[in-house]
Amino acid sequence: MKKAVVLLASACALSPAAVSARAEEPARTGGTTAGAPESDGTEVRVTPADERLQRAYLRWRRKLRRYDVWQGRNLVLAARSESRPPSARDLRESIARMRQRFSRFLRSPRGRAVRFAAKVRTIPAWGRNHLRSIAWCESRNNPRAIGGGGAFRGLYQFTFGTWRVVGGSGDPAAARRSEQTWRAWLLLSRHGSGHWPVCG
Repeated sequence: MKKAVVLLASACALSPAAVSARAEEPARTGGTTAGAPESDGTEVRVTPADERLQRAYLRWRRKLRRYDVWQGRNLVLAARSESRPPSARDLRESIARMRQRFSRFLRSPRGRAVRFAAKVRTIPAWGRNHLRSIAWCESRNNPRAIGGGGAFRGLYQFTFGTWRVVGGSGDPAAARRSEQTWRAWLLLSRHGSGHWPVCG
C-alpha cells in the first residue's frame, strides 16, 4: 500500500513523506480523514483512495502522456493542496476527466490514426500477409491510387459502396493507410477475397 501511495505522491507533485504520513491517518480515524471545517463548524469526512483506484489513476496518467494528450495539466486539482492526500472522490473525478479527454483525442485525425494502428496490430499474421499481397497487386502499395476511371480507390482499390459496407465514410483514397488496412481486413474476414477477383 505504501508503495502505491509513494507513486501517487510523485505523480501528483506532492512530497512522498508528507503523503505517506497522511496515508496512515485513515487507519486511526476509522477509514476516513477529517477535512477542513465547514462554515457551520462541522468537518467534512474524506474517504481515502484505495490501492486499486490509485493504480487506475496512474495508468490513465501514463496513457495520456504516452499519446501527448496531457497538455501539462495536473488533473487532480485537489492534490495540489498540501493539506491532505487525494481522496477516492478526487481520483474518480480525475479519471473521468482523463477518459473524456482521451475520448475527444480519439475523434481527432491524430487519434483516429492511433486507433486504427492499434486495430491493425490485432490482425493475425496470415491476414496481414494476405493483405500485403492484395495491396501490392491492386495498387503497388500506394494508398492514394485511383483506378478504373475513378471507381476503384486507395491501397486495396475499394469502390465507394464496398467502403461503406465495412463502415468507411468519405473517399477511401483519402483515408489513412491504417484505416484502409483495417477495413480491408473486415472485408476479407467477413466476406472472403471475392471482392478482389484478380488479386485476392
